Amino acid sequence: MNAEDFLNQGLNKNLQGDYQAAIAAYTQAINLNPDYAEAYHNRGLILTGQLKDYRGAIANFNRALEINPNFALAYCNRANARYFLADYEGAIADHNQALKIDPNLAQSYHSRGNAYFALEDYDKAIADYIQTIENSTQLANNINIDIANAYHNRGVARFEDGDYQGAIADFQQALQWHPHFAAAYSNRGNIQYILGNYEEAIADHDRALKLDSNLAEAYHNRGNAHYALADYESAIASYNRALKINPSFAGAYYNRGLVLSHLKNYQGAIEDFNEALRLNPDDVQAYCERGLVRSILEDYEGAIADYDRALQENPTLALVYGFRANARRRLRDYQGAIEDSNRLLQLNPNLAEGYCDRGAARRSLGDHKGAIKDYDRALQINDNLAAAYYGRGIAREALQDLQGAINDNTQAIELVPDFSQAYCNRGNTRRLLGDEHGAIADYDKALQINPDLVEAYYNRGSTCYALEEYESAIADYTQALQINPQSAAFYSDRANARYALEDYQGAIKDYSRAIAIDPSFAEDWYNRGRSRSLVGDFQGALADLNQALQRQPNWVSAYILRADVYQNLGDYQGAITDFQKSADLYYQEGNIQNYQQIIELIEQLQQ
Repeated sequence: MNAEDFLNQGLNKNLQGDYQAAIAAYTQAINLNPDYAEAYHNRGLILTGQLKDYRGAIANFNRALEINPNFALAYCNRANARYFLADYEGAIADHNQALKIDPNLAQSYHSRGNAYFALEDYDKAIADYIQTIENSTQLANNINIDIANAYHNRGVARFEDGDYQGAIADFQQALQWHPHFAAAYSNRGNIQYILGNYEEAIADHDRALKLDSNLAEAYHNRGNAHYALADYESAIASYNRALKINPSFAGAYYNRGLVLSHLKNYQGAIEDFNEALRLNPDDVQAYCERGLVRSILEDYEGAIADYDRALQENPTLALVYGFRANARRRLRDYQGAIEDSNRLLQLNPNLAEGYCDRGAARRSLGDHKGAIKDYDRALQINDNLAAAYYGRGIAREALQDLQGAINDNTQAIELVPDFSQAYCNRGNTRRLLGDEHGAIADYDKALQINPDLVEAYYNRGSTCYALEEYESAIADYTQALQINPQSAAFYSDRANARYALEDYQGAIKDYSRAIAIDPSFAEDWYNRGRSRSLVGDFQGALADLNQALQRQPNWVSAYILRADVYQNLGDYQGAITDFQKSADLYYQEGNIQNYQQIIELIEQLQQ
């Protein structure tokens, strides 16, 4: 056998998939003819394509080119080996040489385009893909897939370059050449999503998945389009399919977490964010979103930890400083909240919400004038920011600018007609101005909007109490207690209304509940003692008044009431002692008239 016979044997073995035998045959050809360029070239092809020995392949192509410097395919295939070694510049140089020898070598245009693409030189990549298409149309029909790939890759390049319409046109051309090109449908769907054409995006991803049901990215991206259309059930189903195919798909966990958070499945959302962060520990956005969910769940310390981590990764995220400021404010770390707002405003001095949040923290520290300055600045930037009018109204009320407070709450309501808290706060201010009926109208409106606004029930109840509408007051306090059954103040005030209606037993029950929740208030002990006295339970009244005076030892009214209880129990000396104590306290206050009246009572008891 001669060298040519071994070359042909190598070609046959290669076609049969027996690559080692093919290499052996090419080696035999080279042994017989050391200058056999085709044998070196073919051996290099197997090392590149089947055995992935790119350096060995390059050595063979080098030898082929030493023998035949005009061997265009050898330059082209050496370029391909260099491409696989990420030597894109070297690959381009080889393709340039191949095309200098053979300007119609479509394979080199196509592969050089890939190298330019890897270097993100999209204009040159597109030019080469165009040249590939022009040259490839002269070849056999099986080149269709290569032409489709050229259009597809040019579409990807245009997408990366921001030319979305050009990319769509290229993907459409790719699909004309290769109608079963799943990636082209999927990538076109991605662009439709970016353009806001969510239904078209879903249709493209559906076509891609019909062709290839294992495209996890297509399921994920289809889920994003369903999410954008508020079809949350379909979005979750798509994310689930993506994760079934690829359980390590961090983005699918993250986006499913967003949907679950929107559906108020906060624990499920946290679990998904946890998994996303396990797979991608540097995902700043996942830390931010988990922090927001933790804030909703009132886990403010956990939220702050997440915001801290996000800011470690990227200290220029202005909004995250705002999120952390709000969490710190919830923990009453008002100074820390102000520092975070300061940092936010350094990064973005025109963010009205940043001034608004800082104003809220300053207000909480009692710096109402500083708060108003911040709210003013927020409204200079955005005069439609209802939260700024609302916050400024609270600060103005604290500074006794009651009309200004009403005006601000009114402006907030005009901007956000369902702003229940603004109605409630305007009601509070109207009440301070003595406009009880206007206040009640505002509380009514607040509760129409938000039937669970406990503050509105409580304040409407207190207003009704001031108007001596005790039944209405009791009804409102009862509603407030249904929402918050652990409020001692609600029980105490309902007890006062029942006392006013002479329902002393009902009052005693409510004072007892208030005391069970918080036994520190002397007033509740006093009021229960007074109610017990009126129903003839003098021993119970005495015990309650003792508790009241332990907590407030200089309470004149408590000594007088206890003196009356002692009289009812027949303990006149105890009554005299308490009357004397009350007289001494009146004298110390300079209240001589009441002092004289108590002295007269003592004298009557001593007769």
